[in-house]
Amino acid sequence: MNPLTRALLVLGLLCCARMPAGHAQVLSLAAAAGPVFLPGSGAGTDWHALLALNLRTQPLGGRLETMYMGVPGADLVALTGNVVWRFPRERATAVEPYLIVGAGAYLKFSEQRFGLNGGAGVQRPMGPLRLFAEVRYHRVTRRFEEARDADTFIPVSVGVALGH
Repeated sequence: MNPLTRALLVLGLLCCARMPAGHAQVLSLAAAAGPVFLPGSGAGTDWHALLALNLRTQPLGGRLETMYMGVPGADLVALTGNVVWRFPRERATAVEPYLIVGAGAYLKFSEQRFGLNGGAGVQRPMGPLRLFAEVRYHRVTRRFEEARDADTFIPVSVGVALGH
């Protein structure tokens, strides 16, 4: 089973698990963009954009995402399945912090690598939308033949999600 299939299977099991009564499940679509830092690549920074499908449950949820990143030599596409943990709160607040961790496939031309990621973010509900900002650390487990120094990515994302 390839790494992407494994990541999607784990996320699917998490998302389809029966939640206890009182735990709302909400799907939302998100888009974000921002700089991506490339430590050790000699390039410094580039940019990225992502589209995501979120399953919001409390305190654990899931996110399937596609991220397009500029990297030295050529661009990269990351297809990841992620688990999102929202800090439990007794009452709603204006800013909601969360942690995110995941795994998936990182594609560059005909090369595919398995990678892991993790980070933190905050979101703010605004009617039917949620604004969010997050920083994540992505690492592929094996270097690419092209752009050999591009194996670590730190995207800083600012975006909006449609849905609660």
